[in-house]
Amino acid sequence: MKVRRTIFVLVIITLTLPALLFARRAGQETESAQTAADVQSLTQYVVTTGTLEVTISALGFVEADQSAAISFSAPGRIAEVLVRSGDTVRSGDMLARQSDETQQLALDAARLQLDAAQLQRENLLAGPDETDLAIADANIDAAMGAYNSVANAVDPDQLRAAELQYAAAQQALTDAQTRRSTSNGSPEQIALLDARVGEASFNAEISRLSVESLRQGASGQAGAAWARVEQAQAEQDRLLAGPTQAQMDSADAAVARAQLAVDRAQQAVDRTVLTAPFDGLVTGVNGQAGSISLPAVAVVTLADLDPLRLRVQVDEIDVRQVRTGMDARVRLDALPSLSLPARLETIDLIPAIEGGIVNYGVEVVLPEADPRVRLGMTAEAQIVTARRDGVLVVPNQYIRLDRRTGEAFVSLLQADGTLVETRVGLGLQGSDASEVVEGVRDGDVLAVDLGSDSITGLGG
Repeated sequence: MKVRRTIFVLVIITLTLPALLFARRAGQETESAQTAADVQSLTQYVVTTGTLEVTISALGFVEADQSAAISFSAPGRIAEVLVRSGDTVRSGDMLARQSDETQQLALDAARLQLDAAQLQRENLLAGPDETDLAIADANIDAAMGAYNSVANAVDPDQLRAAELQYAAAQQALTDAQTRRSTSNGSPEQIALLDARVGEASFNAEISRLSVESLRQGASGQAGAAWARVEQAQAEQDRLLAGPTQAQMDSADAAVARAQLAVDRAQQAVDRTVLTAPFDGLVTGVNGQAGSISLPAVAVVTLADLDPLRLRVQVDEIDVRQVRTGMDARVRLDALPSLSLPARLETIDLIPAIEGGIVNYGVEVVLPEADPRVRLGMTAEAQIVTARRDGVLVVPNQYIRLDRRTGEAFVSLLQADGTLVETRVGLGLQGSDASEVVEGVRDGDVLAVDLGSDSITGLGG
């Protein structure tokens, strides 16, 4: 019985051993196939060194660097409009002008007055010309001739005879007075002598007046003639001495007044012309030749498109992370494949509050012009708040964060296809990727099952 039982056991072992060996091999093949299938279902990432940026996104609209609604400062009739919408103009180009006949006439008159004032001043500085000096010399000669003529007008013999006659009358008067004073005659004789004294006195006075008349007549005419000589000489001296300071001050003042009148007239003419205040694009024309223009009513609107700007609103939580000069990238809804470099230029100090939400206006400048970008396009600005080069970069979807401890983990793919969860240290953290400072090396392969609901990454 023992032999039969032993044979039975051997038969069973003989029959079942191949089955067991086959089942074990089949199990090993199934496990290997399952491991390969698991590895194939994982999303893998090779750790590499690169650049990591942390950005803040904000929405806005494309705006011009500056814009202007240009109008005439005074009412008038438009003579011509020289631009159309869409034209590109340079600073100082004429855009439109009003009729300016009245202003031009006033400017021409002012310029003539300025020329006359300047010529008068130049003549003062130049001094007398040969003609003026010749006239002055001729006036002196004529005055001197007149003086000599007057001085020689009285005959010396006539004056001498009058003087002798006056002397004789004086002697006759003296003799009559002597006879009267020494006479002892009768009253009749005394009366006769008194009469002769009176007659002699009268004749002496007549003779004196005659002499004085001759002398004064020659002297008065000569004095007047000499005064004319001195006057002519003074005029010549004035010409030779040049203009006085008072004359120059008066001439300078006249030139200044005339120049001021020209400037005002020119300003009146300039106000009839519209010119571009900066380089830009004509975005609208609201007037035409023959129509009446009014102050403060725009005739031409102009926009400066170089550079373009994007004005966005940044949340109060994020605004503390931004500062002027930061780099940015701009993407347009209308051109999704286009990414434009930009720079943050200004940050408003006063917030805009809407619906209890506090935002700060931020202006982003697009320094590179692109003809595809148009005013008013909706755009998103990604402001780069931090950047690190040459660091290990891992997408956030490959990083698992333990919410309780704050520790971060990644799954390292081993050579045999197994996954090993490894704790890592994080540096700069962005919205899509983070910097890993410890726990992995360049070239390590990370894996994650993106289809699993149990994965909780930084990006989730």
